[in-house]
Amino acid sequence: MDNPRIEWIRKEGRRCLQFIFHGKFTETDARTAVEEWRQIIAAAPEEQIILIWNCLEMNDYDQQARTLWQNACKEMKNRIEVIWVITNSILIRMGASVISVFTSLKIKVVGSEKEIRI
Repeated sequence: MDNPRIEWIRKEGRRCLQFIFHGKFTETDARTAVEEWRQIIAAAPEEQIILIWNCLEMNDYDQQARTLWQNACKEMKNRIEVIWVITNSILIRMGASVISVFTSLKIKVVGSEKEIRI
């Protein structure tokens, strides 16, 4: 099973790239997902992309995974409109804050998908 599963969805009439995480997000998971993410971004060269990171089923992550993810965000920053993080975990909220600080990206954290306002 891919971790995260990456798929396009429609939210409030907008196309969003959703990442659905589960269990522990490892360095290997991050490397594989970042490669897929780069390919998806390259296939939509003119688009500013809304990202949704659904982390409700994620229970932990490797520090190296967060660093790889943060670097990918920085690399693709000019293509990202906003990042929505869905979580109830304090650990994941802190990780999202760290990524936001180091990348200057707009990251909004919510507790459920229905709280997302595009």
